[in-house]
Amino acid sequence: MIGRGDGNDALGVGLLSPPVLIGCLTNSCMGVMYAWSLFLLPMERDLGLSRAELSLAPSLALACFMLGMMLQKAVSTRLTLRGTALLCFSLAGGGHFLFGFWPTLTSLIIGYGMAFGTGSGLGYGFALEMAQFAKERNRSLAIGVIVSCFALSGILISSVFARAILHSSPATSFLVIGFGILLLGVFVVSKIDGSSLTPTEEIQEPTGSEVFTLRFAIMSYCFFAICFAGLLTISHISGILEEIGVPSRLLGLGAGLLNLGYIIGSIFGGRFVDWVQGRSALFFVCLLTVAALLMIRSDSFLIVCVATVFVGLCFGGSASLIPVLIGREYGISQIGRVYGKMIFSYGLAGLIAPWVGGLLYTQTGSYSVPLAVTTVLAFVGLIASIYFSFALMMKR
Repeated sequence: MIGRGDGNDALGVGLLSPPVLIGCLTNSCMGVMYAWSLFLLPMERDLGLSRAELSLAPSLALACFMLGMMLQKAVSTRLTLRGTALLCFSLAGGGHFLFGFWPTLTSLIIGYGMAFGTGSGLGYGFALEMAQFAKERNRSLAIGVIVSCFALSGILISSVFARAILHSSPATSFLVIGFGILLLGVFVVSKIDGSSLTPTEEIQEPTGSEVFTLRFAIMSYCFFAICFAGLLTISHISGILEEIGVPSRLLGLGAGLLNLGYIIGSIFGGRFVDWVQGRSALFFVCLLTVAALLMIRSDSFLIVCVATVFVGLCFGGSASLIPVLIGREYGISQIGRVYGKMIFSYGLAGLIAPWVGGLLYTQTGSYSVPLAVTTVLAFVGLIASIYFSFALMMKR
């Protein structure tokens, strides 16, 4: 059982301590969000809805994910560990069940967009809370490992169940996923006692003048641009591959490659900051994002696959790179507070990227325009990262 009664020494036994494993299990479950593109074509077929209409669901889910993350700290201080876990798994599983039993656009918006999105955000924050119990020397790696697990379910679903999902009723798929989420939730909750989640140290929140500076704005925009590219691609990769003539049996490969890149990037993104000495890490990630977006429309299937991995690599890398970079800029004790404000960039990208991709595709009949818009946003981020990496550094 995991809880306050075990003591920090027992909890912090290392990278593979029970809380870290619980964090990994929780995040791997909540990350089913990144398999959305597999359901896009079946829902378009069975529900008779346009891609723009369907794209409202992942956009709202990602916005509610941000809301869940922002509320997680407050929720975790008011509920027990068990209560926090129970809430996030209930929302995530229940949201899938709602659409499974009542397959309409309304239930998709309420169940997947609102309930699952909020539950997933709460679960993500809860999983990251578990990393605080790792030993200090393992904590950054523990964060990376827990973050990387968010993509595990996407890889599993896209590599093992892609063909079944593409040829099955979306309602049936959602019922199976909902059951799996609730089953894993029962296991996680059973391993946690009723103790309150208590911070290991008191952290003083920085004032607005300390946070909302030019460096904060640049980091936030670059984070937004990278997330926009990752979330638009994740939401529409099956459609993108279909448009360039990839056989239907290989359409599920895109989500798997994206999530594979996400896992690798999230594990090593934080370490990359150390390898390249800090701020320039953001420049290299923005540069690779632009390059990947330019490559993803290639006529070569191999180049498209490589580009898809690169998009996932940058997107996942930002999830662990940004917190580590915040630690360097504001201090280790301020990571949670500053990241809690900067996560708005992720939420904004999540709110508009899938929907914009679907809307522009519906209006133009091609993914060329949405990908071009995404590339421009990423290029602006690249320019901003150059200033962040070199000009601001010289002013210090």
